[in-house]
Amino acid sequence: MTRGTTIKQETSKKLTLLRPMITRRYELTVDHEKCCGCKLCMLLCPRQALTLSKAELAEGRLAAKPRVDIDPKLCNYCGECVVICPTYALSLTVNGQVEIPVLKGEAFPTLVRENKVDLAACQATTDTSYVDHCPVGAIAATVERDGQGKASAVSAVSVDGALCITCTRCMEEGPKGGFTVTKPYKGRAYLNVALCPAGCQACADICPTKCITYDGQKVALDARFCLFCGACENVCPAPGAVRIARTGFEHTPVQSSAWMLALEKLVSFREVTREYEIKSQVKRREALVKVLRLEGAEEGKEGGG
Repeated sequence: MTRGTTIKQETSKKLTLLRPMITRRYELTVDHEKCCGCKLCMLLCPRQALTLSKAELAEGRLAAKPRVDIDPKLCNYCGECVVICPTYALSLTVNGQVEIPVLKGEAFPTLVRENKVDLAACQATTDTSYVDHCPVGAIAATVERDGQGKASAVSAVSVDGALCITCTRCMEEGPKGGFTVTKPYKGRAYLNVALCPAGCQACADICPTKCITYDGQKVALDARFCLFCGACENVCPAPGAVRIARTGFEHTPVQSSAWMLALEKLVSFREVTREYEIKSQVKRREALVKVLRLEGAEEGKEGGG
């Protein structure tokens, strides 16, 4: 095999692209079990290397999730898909170390995803239902129990940042002040149950945060926990029944045309314009501060003279 040629391997659980080169060895992985089929990576890819299969439904239930595929001839290992993935289904290493070229080259910002734990607040209650309610099992706690098996004390509450998808469920439903979550995704979610086919719950089956539930008769949406990924909309068999509108992202500062193009693909031209306006305001503020500092320095010289 020619050096630099991509080796593609796939199992039922994972897809891997491996490109061994003279000095660099790229490995891009898709975890099919973590992937929710949201289509963000496919929309974002600058080379249109990613595709997504259609979901398979059976009697209103999700029989098979959409599945990501990557064209090894088109992928250039830029890492844009890794940055945007809401469930950490995509990962990229260079020479065995985590490295995302678009972040390293400052072409993309880092999305702000945080979950801070206040141990005192968590230990003030023995209710640990939030541990079981976490949709990805990211929360752990040590629970002491009395002779009757009832929780008597809680300690060592922690969140695994490699698993947490910042859905805010623990912050909303857990002990007051126990969790402070920063969700990077902004948007709006709409559900019109009048359009839902009878007995259909495909959207609830696919939702990575379980913000969509089914009570046996109809589905319901709690937008507090929504990542606005669009996985539900992708599998819905009734156009318009569920709609996701992304409005922006929480991210670190960046000045890049690549990110502006990404926003236009994922959000809207209005959001791109807003980012440019913010950037212009920052530049004007920096210029003003520089002028004021120069004037202050000049006045200091005159006063000292």
